[in-house]
Amino acid sequence: MTQPTLRFRPLRPAVAADGASTLDLLLTITTPDLPKDTSGVAQARLRPPLNLALVIDRSGSMSGRKLSYARKAARFLAGELTARDRLAIVTFDGVVKVVVPSTPVADPLAFIAAINTIHSGGCTALFDGWLAGAMQVAEHLEPNALNRVLLLSDGQANEGLTNSAEIAAKVAGLTAKGISTSAFGLGDGFDEDLMGAMASSGDGTLAFIESPGQLADLYASELQGLATTVGKRVSIGIRTKNGAELVDVLNDLDATEAGNYRLPNLRAGQELNVGVRLQLPAWTPNQEIASVRLAWDAPGSAERQTLIEHLTLPVKEAGELAGLDTDMAVAEQFALLEANRARRQAIEQLDLGDIEAAETSLDRASALFAAMPGTKLSSREMRLLAEKRALLRQDRNLSRKRLSRESMRSSTNVWEGSDEQN
Repeated sequence: MTQPTLRFRPLRPAVAADGASTLDLLLTITTPDLPKDTSGVAQARLRPPLNLALVIDRSGSMSGRKLSYARKAARFLAGELTARDRLAIVTFDGVVKVVVPSTPVADPLAFIAAINTIHSGGCTALFDGWLAGAMQVAEHLEPNALNRVLLLSDGQANEGLTNSAEIAAKVAGLTAKGISTSAFGLGDGFDEDLMGAMASSGDGTLAFIESPGQLADLYASELQGLATTVGKRVSIGIRTKNGAELVDVLNDLDATEAGNYRLPNLRAGQELNVGVRLQLPAWTPNQEIASVRLAWDAPGSAERQTLIEHLTLPVKEAGELAGLDTDMAVAEQFALLEANRARRQAIEQLDLGDIEAAETSLDRASALFAAMPGTKLSSREMRLLAEKRALLRQDRNLSRKRLSRESMRSSTNVWEGSDEQN
C-alpha cells in the first residue's frame, strides 16, 4: 500500500511569544511513485480494476468533427482496457440510449463496432444521460475497483433535470456510495459551472477541451490518473489547540458532514498543497498549535486509512520574528491560491457586467507573482493571467471558461492539456 506523507511548511519558521501573530501554513501531502515496472501487462495487474461508463453527448451540436473525434477517443479507451475492466457506453440527446451495457472488456472489437454506430441527434438530456451511466456502474459496483462515470458534453442541460445545484447534489450522493464522476466539457458552448460542480462533487477529473483533437490525450491522461489513484474520498481535518484559531483555508474546499475538508483523489507521484491561515495569541514554547488528520479510502482495502500529524513551532519575540526569512516556495504557493481566488472573483464581476473590476482582480493576482523570484511557476501564472485579461474584452465566453478551469485547480483534479491550449 502506498502511504502518503504530510508536511507542515510555515511561511516563517516561528511564532510570537509576546503578542498575537498570524501563521500562514502550507500543508503538503505527497504520495510516492508506484513501483517501476517495464511490463505493461504487469502494470495493468498492479492497478485496481476499472468499472467505467462512458457517457457521450450526441445532441445536434455534436455533429461532424466533434462526434467523429468523440468516437475515435471512445475506441481508444476501449482498446486500452483489459478483461479485468468493465465498460458501458451510453449516449444521450433528448433520449438516452445504452449502446453497450456494462461488460468486461475481453474483446474491444465489440465495443468499437458499437461506438461506430453513434450518430448525432437533438436536445441535451445531460442529467438523464449521466444517471443512466451511473446506474450501469452501480449494477456492478465493486469496492476494490475504481468505479467512475466519464461524461462528455458540448452543451447545456436543457431536457429533464437542469438545475446545477440539484444535479451536483445527485452526483455527490453517488460519490458517497463509491461512484465517482469526471466531467469533460467540449468546445465553447458547454456550461462550465455545471461541469465544474459535477467533477468537484463527483471526486473526479474536470476537463475543458477546446479542440476535439485533444480527446484522445485526455482519455489517456484519465486512464493514467485512474491507474495511479491510491486514495479516494479524501478528507483533511484541522483541529487548532490552546487558543489558536483557523481563520482561512485558501483552497476554498467543500466541507464534509463531519466538518472536515474534501480533497481530490490521491495519485501516486503527486503533491497536493493546502494553504491555511491561523491566528495565534502570545505563544508558549513546546505548546501544540494544531493537529491535522488526513483520511482516505485505499483501493483494495475495506478500512478507511488515516494519517495524523501534530504541529509545534519555535517561539521568538515579535521583533525577532519579523526579521526571519520567509520560505519563498511557500509564498509562491500562497500566491497561486490567492490568484485562483482572484479568478473566481473576476468571474463574479464579469457576470455582473463589470469588466473593469474583473481586470482589476486579475491585475491584483499578477502583482502577487511579480513580487516572486522568476520561477517557472510564477512566469507561467503571469502569462496565463495576462492572456485571460486580454480575452475579457475580446471573447468573454472563452475568458470565463478558462478562468473557471484555472480557478478550480486548488480544489479539484483539473486536466489542463499542454501549455499551448491554455
